Amino acid sequence: MDTERTPAEPPAPSTSWTAGRRWEVTRVVLGIVYLVGALAHVALGHSEPEVYAAFADRALVGVYTDLWTSLVVPYLAFLQPLVVVFEFGLGAALLWRGRAVLAGHAAGALLQAGLVLSGPWGPVNAVLALVHVAALRASYPETVPDLARDRLWG
Repeated sequence: MDTERTPAEPPAPSTSWTAGRRWEVTRVVLGIVYLVGALAHVALGHSEPEVYAAFADRALVGVYTDLWTSLVVPYLAFLQPLVVVFEFGLGAALLWRGRAVLAGHAAGALLQAGLVLSGPWGPVNAVLALVHVAALRASYPETVPDLARDRLWG
């Protein structure tokens, strides 16, 4: 019987940029972008509401423009404030924890997928939709304020 001990494996080097950390950063960035987007919609709705009527003029397919003109434009007074509330809620959900973050990523994926044909930014929307879908595989046990507190005051 061999009683020789083998040295224990050295601990894996600590990396500060793990997959979990990348998803934390991704959700923070996306959450802030949606919150800023909500504020931008407030400003645009107040100062330049005509932007919304012309939004789909550069759509990649004519059907998108037609649907926008017939289904959205007549109800902009109602729908534009809903966009503000939706984006604010989406940003807040991404900054929360657990299922709220997952719901935020699912909603963000649907929003971005719906914007793919809206115009020249379609490829960016497609990438964002895919990022949201990929982010659904991560777990988010802490709120962003908790993460910040842990990182800053450890």
